Amino acid sequence: MFNTNTPVQKVQSKIADEHGVHLYLKRDDLIHPFVSGNKWRKLKYNVEEAKRSGKIGILTYGGAYSNHLIATACACAAQGLKSIGIVRGEELNPTSNLVLRMCYEYGMDLRFVPRSQYREAKKGLDQAVGFFTVPEGGDNELGVEGCEEILSKDESYDHIIVAVGTGTTFTGLINASHHSCQVHGIAAMKQADYLKDYIRSRVQSQNWKLHTDYAFNGFGKYTDELLGFMRLFTTQTGILLDPVYTGKMMWATYDLIRKGLVKEGESVLCVHTGGLTGILTDDWRQSLVG
Repeated sequence: MFNTNTPVQKVQSKIADEHGVHLYLKRDDLIHPFVSGNKWRKLKYNVEEAKRSGKIGILTYGGAYSNHLIATACACAAQGLKSIGIVRGEELNPTSNLVLRMCYEYGMDLRFVPRSQYREAKKGLDQAVGFFTVPEGGDNELGVEGCEEILSKDESYDHIIVAVGTGTTFTGLINASHHSCQVHGIAAMKQADYLKDYIRSRVQSQNWKLHTDYAFNGFGKYTDELLGFMRLFTTQTGILLDPVYTGKMMWATYDLIRKGLVKEGESVLCVHTGGLTGILTDDWRQSLVG
């Protein structure tokens, strides 16, 4: 349904050139405007399973600016499925922001629950009859299976770098990578060390490292320094980044190169996981720098 044969683009980078590093970017942001990057990768087999099992739609969960919610709404509409979104925040409504409005336009039945009840809602208390339930962020084994397809069998890199939220995409990349490749996960949130045990329980390989020191001010938070870096990257490459995931991932990549953790002559593949609806937040739109 969506083209996942996305290109790998050489990144023109002064930092990479100075250190003799070959830097590439997997352009999964080009899969679709709203079902882009790892969003479709994680949904692909969930959608197939929903249809195979005769479900009328998909029920899932997310916050006010969830990339996963809008991706689910769009993918379900394209496949003739209904969608239900359990949204954290009883104060919200379908017109609270552009992301929720687009979910609504794609036909998603948005159900807003109090923040205090959201954790319980995610346990399945709000499942609807006839709907296939997908965890928040597409974090299940079907999601991991889809993310394993980011890498083709004939690709070989010394390092692979990806932003980490739930850990689903990171897990898929570890599973699909060659044992000689080091897979780096850049946590988008503070205090993400808990994910290490979660990842260990899902993979066999030891060729990975979760970096927890590039979250800036926390999940969905950023600094003027990060925003300035993102703007410079975009003006130099023509590639948009988002402040929640990919901006931090590329910042970390440059920092790992500077620190010599990526050696001269080595190749690096960064994965652009899409999520550009993150730039639709009011805070981001009002935070012009430079």
